[in-house]
Amino acid sequence: MRAEEAFKRLQSNSPWNGVLVGTLFCMGVCSAENSISDTLHYEFDLSLEILEEDGSGSPVPVPQDKDTFKMRERKNHHIVVTVTQSNSSALILERCCGVFLAPGDSNDPDNYMLLDMPLEMEMGSSSTGPLYVIKGVWDPVSQPCHWLTGEGTRSVTLAIDVVASGVLDPIRFERKTQFKIYPETERFFLASRYLSQQSYTVKLKLNTEDKHRRFSLDSVTEKPMTSSPGRLKSLFAGFGVGDDYSDDMTESEDEEPLISGSGDGIEEASEETLKTWNTLLDSWTDYCTRPPELVKLARKGIPNSLRATVWMRLGGLKEADIEENYKHLYDESRLHECPHEQVIIWDLNRTFPGNEYFKEGNGGQQQLYRVCKSYAGFDQEVGYCQGLSFIVAVLLLHLEEEKAFALFTVIMQEYQFRDMFKKGFQMLQLKFYILERIIEDQMPDLWEHFQEHELNTHMYASQWFLTLFSAKFPLALVYRIVDMFLTEGPDTLFKIAVSLLKLSRNELISQDFEEMLKYFRVSLPKRFMNKKQGHKLLSTAASVKIKPGKVAVWEAQFHKIQDEKRSLEDPVRRLEHDLKKSMENNHRLEQENDMLVQHLTQNQVNMRHQLDELEKRNLDLKRDLTKMTSSYHQLEDNNAALSSEILRTKNLYHSSLIEGDDERARHQLTIQEYHTMCRSIEERHEKEKQELNQEVIEIKAQVGGKAIDIPSEQRLRELEMELAKTKLCLVEANCKAQEYEHNCSTLREKVKHYETGVIHQLTAKLKR
Repeated sequence: MRAEEAFKRLQSNSPWNGVLVGTLFCMGVCSAENSISDTLHYEFDLSLEILEEDGSGSPVPVPQDKDTFKMRERKNHHIVVTVTQSNSSALILERCCGVFLAPGDSNDPDNYMLLDMPLEMEMGSSSTGPLYVIKGVWDPVSQPCHWLTGEGTRSVTLAIDVVASGVLDPIRFERKTQFKIYPETERFFLASRYLSQQSYTVKLKLNTEDKHRRFSLDSVTEKPMTSSPGRLKSLFAGFGVGDDYSDDMTESEDEEPLISGSGDGIEEASEETLKTWNTLLDSWTDYCTRPPELVKLARKGIPNSLRATVWMRLGGLKEADIEENYKHLYDESRLHECPHEQVIIWDLNRTFPGNEYFKEGNGGQQQLYRVCKSYAGFDQEVGYCQGLSFIVAVLLLHLEEEKAFALFTVIMQEYQFRDMFKKGFQMLQLKFYILERIIEDQMPDLWEHFQEHELNTHMYASQWFLTLFSAKFPLALVYRIVDMFLTEGPDTLFKIAVSLLKLSRNELISQDFEEMLKYFRVSLPKRFMNKKQGHKLLSTAASVKIKPGKVAVWEAQFHKIQDEKRSLEDPVRRLEHDLKKSMENNHRLEQENDMLVQHLTQNQVNMRHQLDELEKRNLDLKRDLTKMTSSYHQLEDNNAALSSEILRTKNLYHSSLIEGDDERARHQLTIQEYHTMCRSIEERHEKEKQELNQEVIEIKAQVGGKAIDIPSEQRLRELEMELAKTKLCLVEANCKAQEYEHNCSTLREKVKHYETGVIHQLTAKLKR
């Protein structure tokens, strides 16, 4: 059999035989074909796409005007290069060894800058031959490029070096394009763009000097670039976006998406509703057991004035828990060094720009920054991922910082929300798969329509799941969704997603791929600015049934598919991938260990310092105790002396009182005797006066009314003098009695004052 016929037959059996044959010829194994020609030609098509992190949780394609990419400053850029081989015999590309940038059409190797980023290359197949997807993330902040700094349009050359099996030299594909640089805050409203492809012819020449008869690179020739309004589906599912391209290059202002954080129109609950909820809260004392009527009430909406209280109870959080378990955790985590800090800062302006509270200068952004940084420091395995800031912002609109951090931690940990951000978003991919199966089961016509137009679940559901529907929908609806999520658990994600699709079923079935993407991004969120539509959505979600048995079957199917994919991978590549993951985990654990060691060392230093301070304080206290003991004994002696003095004073006081009482009694007796004597003198005086008057009357009668001298006037004056002296003696006795009473009162006051002073002095000494 001729070598040419064998070569063609081997190629015709299987698409992968062409790969095998091309490899064998390059390695010099197929000597028959090698005898045919010492030169090989391979045709390659190269397409370039650039994605940008916009804060929605997944990178999105940057707008493109023909061959000009519109990029924003200081954004992480995902560079995705798709290389497709178009001729029959295949050349296996083993790896990409570098992506370079150069200004203009430079051919000087010194002008090329190697982009410092991890590169991954996935291999697949297309209708024309093998397909390779090369991807990497370039951070212009950590690796700035001076000739791309500032606004304006720049011509650049992007070069990709790949290593091919059996070829001695790396193959370089150069792609000339333009970058138009915009400010970091620029907003684009584009859903699609053209896909530009560059074709190349790679010419290999047999190296006769190589003992293994391998090939050397002879030339790489560019062909004219073509543009087509087709769509490129990236094989790398980790991007989580649909890269769609079409003729529609602009979008009118009337079709702009709803601004994130809009629609915060809260209806006040009726008095009856508030009374019902207050009754429920009064009876809800055990946070671990939820009242049976809670789900039904929550589906109708939690009153906004009680939402913070109910959310905290749904999370099982009490005020004491915040103080004991979360407040110090919140403060300590915020002090840790955070590798995600710059990403968090970038996301601040992207989170709820339509809400006044989160506009710059209003305080909301600072709270959002602190809570996100604290959680990133607390949960270092997940750290911070774009999309989480929207959930934190929703909580901050109702709760204080520490409480928002505590409830967010519960959502991530207890509600298993963090699982979607771990291990390459495997749990998120599982949720996409389950949602797709639910659509197929409950809405087969819509599922077939999605399949017909190749609309994958992640193209519309990534932002829904990663932000808990909070990024684009009106806040009034978002609050109700969070109510339902906290009450009914993670299945709420599926219920809300299925309800959105059910209510939009008729519109979606009548649309093509581009129209459906635009509907999900623009029309669907605006539809729920109407509160009746929001009520209808939640009523529909309440009626959606998610059977655990089917979910378990779908989970098993998903894991089986993943295992089959892994089994088809190259064992070496799979082991390299596992090794890379292990090294990343090991690096992360080493970082955590270093942080813990540093924290432990710092704690030990602080504790040693505190111990030294305590020992010094202990010595001071011992000295003070010795002094206090001596003072105490001295005070005891003083106390004994004062006690005896007080006793003597009391005895003196009592004896003085007794003597004073006796003296008073004697004076009172003397006064009484004086009073008796005065009364008797007055009575005698009155009697003698009456007798004298009677004598006067008798004498007048004897003399017939003639005036005569009365010999008893002298006697009368003597009696009056005697009476005056007696009254004077009485007054003197009263004065002496009053003076004695005054002296007794003064003595009592002095004794009492002395006793009080002694007691106060003793008390002060005892206190010292």
